[in-house]
Amino acid sequence: MITGSYHERRLYDDLMKNYNNLERPVENHSQPVVIYLKVSLQQIIDVDEKNQIVYVNAWLDFAWNDYKLRWDKAKYGNITDVRFPAGKIWKPDVLLYNSVDANFDSTYPTNMIVYNTGDISWIPPAIFKISCKINIEWFPFDEQRCFFKFGSWTYGGDKLDLQPGKGGFDISEYMPSGEWALPMTTVSRTVKFYECCPEPYPDLKFYLHLRRRTLYYGFNLIMPCILTTMMTLLGFTLPPDAGEKITLQITVLLSICFFLSVVSEMSPPTSEAVPLLGVFFSCCMIVVTASTVFTVYVLNLHYRTSETHEMGTLTKTLLLYWLPYLLRINRPGVNLSWKALPSLFPCTKPTTHSESLIRNIKEAESGSRSNSLDVDCRVCQYMSGISNGKSPISTVINGPTLSQTNPSIDIGQQATLIILQRIYQELKMITKRMIDAEKDDAKANNWKFAAIVVDRLCLYIFTIFIIASSCGILLSAPYFIA
Repeated sequence: MITGSYHERRLYDDLMKNYNNLERPVENHSQPVVIYLKVSLQQIIDVDEKNQIVYVNAWLDFAWNDYKLRWDKAKYGNITDVRFPAGKIWKPDVLLYNSVDANFDSTYPTNMIVYNTGDISWIPPAIFKISCKINIEWFPFDEQRCFFKFGSWTYGGDKLDLQPGKGGFDISEYMPSGEWALPMTTVSRTVKFYECCPEPYPDLKFYLHLRRRTLYYGFNLIMPCILTTMMTLLGFTLPPDAGEKITLQITVLLSICFFLSVVSEMSPPTSEAVPLLGVFFSCCMIVVTASTVFTVYVLNLHYRTSETHEMGTLTKTLLLYWLPYLLRINRPGVNLSWKALPSLFPCTKPTTHSESLIRNIKEAESGSRSNSLDVDCRVCQYMSGISNGKSPISTVINGPTLSQTNPSIDIGQQATLIILQRIYQELKMITKRMIDAEKDDAKANNWKFAAIVVDRLCLYIFTIFIIASSCGILLSAPYFIA
């Protein structure tokens, strides 16, 4: 009784007779061995942007024909194929040129399948570590173009002809990645001449067109950064007396610096390009820094007094009239209109509005001086009347001077006169202090109102700038969702 193992053993013995695994399997020495290579992609494990390495799980599918390994299946119990371990028969020395693996060749030494026609199929699986030039200019809306470069290490094109197999780059068994989309794969064959050798060396490049999925970065980096930057606008709505105005701005600035450090850790240390996300975060940091500076300036305006600062004409015209009118800020007790606005750059000759204003001020000053002199005169007359024993009414009406009164004054009346004079002087001093205090309060209120105007102006400017810069940077990306 003949068993299958007997036919296989006899077939192995007959095939290995006079077989040399160092000999190229060609009938004519001048002809090259045609090797067909196909890559079956299984999974994109990881893309290490910092070290510019792509980890890929793939199967290599080699196919060639060995004329010495043919047999008549009818003579060997209809056996159509047999297996040989790697190294038992001749195999091409095709390697991954751009491998960064420690062992360089990371393929698993699987068996080779030999068919009765002499066709050989060898499918070694491997975890490839390939070097890939990472372009981070549009990160995280970037596309990467990585490739496997396969070629013979020692055989030239006249000895080994490497051709892409049927199907080229097979992705039928590919497991989609959660981070990268694979919109396209291509295969190209090139022939290169090296300085060491005169013969040509063909190679195959299997390209991976990777497109980053942006959902993760949008929800974990971009949206938090936008919301954090918008917090700077709240700082301009806080009153300066709240005490947390500058604290909020500094806290937001530290948050943006943290986001920027996260992006720098993700990006490779290269000076060729700045990632789009880094540009966005840098812009946000500039905005927050500028808002912090303007917040300090607003607080400086708010706490100015007449004892330390004097508001200039241009500053007063700009911050108390023009900007409040343009920003629609209504100050209690002041009704601004377009015709009532003073000129930003007044001429040397006063305008009609200025002349009337100066005339009113002079009249008020002369009136106050006349009133003061009148009061002083009446008080003197009143005092003189008391010293002469006259009634206050007749004294004020007749108006005698102190020199015309009787010099002989009673001691009690003289004391009363001195007390009244002192009371009058104190009243004048108190009145002057009250007037000065009111003027100082008015000047301080002007500075506080100027701070409110600058705060509102910064709110509008930074709102427009944040929206414009965010849209301008993000809309320049080649795509949004992959």
